[in-house]
Amino acid sequence: MVMSILLKNCRYVLTQDAKRRILKNTHIYVEEDKVAEIGKVKSADDVIDCSRFAVSPGFVNSHTHIGSTIMRGYADDLPFFEWLDRIWEREHRLTEKEIALGSQIACLEMIKSGITSFVDMYPYEDGTVRKVQESGLRAFLSWPVLDKDKTTQKGDSLKNAERFLKTWKDKERITPLVGPHAVYSCEKELLVKAKKLADKHRTLAHIHVAETRKELSDCLKKNKKRVVEYLDSIGFLEKNVLAAHCSWLTKGEIRTLAQRGVKVSACPVSNAKLGTGGVIPIPEMLEDKVLVTLGTDAATSNNSLNMFETMKFCSLLLKSQRWDAAIVKAQDVFDFATVNGARALGLNAGSIERGKLADLVLMDLEHIGMLPMNNLLSNLVYSASPAVVDTVIVGGKFVMREKEILTMDERTVK
Repeated sequence: MVMSILLKNCRYVLTQDAKRRILKNTHIYVEEDKVAEIGKVKSADDVIDCSRFAVSPGFVNSHTHIGSTIMRGYADDLPFFEWLDRIWEREHRLTEKEIALGSQIACLEMIKSGITSFVDMYPYEDGTVRKVQESGLRAFLSWPVLDKDKTTQKGDSLKNAERFLKTWKDKERITPLVGPHAVYSCEKELLVKAKKLADKHRTLAHIHVAETRKELSDCLKKNKKRVVEYLDSIGFLEKNVLAAHCSWLTKGEIRTLAQRGVKVSACPVSNAKLGTGGVIPIPEMLEDKVLVTLGTDAATSNNSLNMFETMKFCSLLLKSQRWDAAIVKAQDVFDFATVNGARALGLNAGSIERGKLADLVLMDLEHIGMLPMNNLLSNLVYSASPAVVDTVIVGGKFVMREKEILTMDERTVK
């Protein structure tokens, strides 16, 4: 087993440290699962010549449903709630084996996109856990909690979630979460109980928030409050909440998220494809210091798990909507996909610094999409694709090397 790695002569290192330094022609020494030294050549079990690579922190995909990858393209070009009904109807008939296979396909795709950690929400996550463990990725897996008339799972979803938390706690690279689905699929009592369960197990509550205009209007009719206002009124919003989407918000609701320390996962590609209309108000969130991260959402609504595309689309969508090409810059979205994602999950990663987890991606600077190199960060955000990802390291272990997946038999999965 390789215990140490030297990434020698890295052409660029995107540290994502507090100063966002980009180092040139330097070395990264990895020992066990962490970055041990930067800038020193040391004897190592494995040495890689990185003179044609930029080394980046691994991407963090903060919201997805990887088991649903088995349904990629199944319900496209439909209005949101018609799409959702069709997906849920199909989910009723999915077996745990099919969900596990969808998860396996997704893990392959995420590795090839430079994703080293992800947050998931899907029923029957036990099969997903085993495929993730095999893949070598880090996973924060949410068991979905829904009202009995909404769920596709057997039994009581809250009891299922507690069993899942107990079964998979303290496992390497696996963190179980609680996934209260949304205000339209969980009554007040269930939302409160799900949040208490997350508190009890000291984990995150992962929820969809204000994704559509109908969700907002229905919440107003039923509760006389907007979605964030309602969740705050029942004591749901705290630091251990990860809220996906957050498209239909007021400035007051954004201030509430900031005050409560709620983390946000922006899913711009999914929202645009599903025609939800709302564009997440990231500039106002940044003003109020809300921690913004990036998610691809599912392969049923995106339809890829491509973080390069998600970074680019996030920036371009807001530039277009606000008539301001400088409103969300390349550095901003690169932060969302790396250091912010790690912070939201309490993960000692997201930047390349001594003592940080060695979750690293080697990007090929000789790929045609990276030439010429006028601006490295601009190339990575606005020009690059998963095709530039050459090697992926998670916790000091290779999961892909020179484009070959080492943890799974890709041909067999296909």
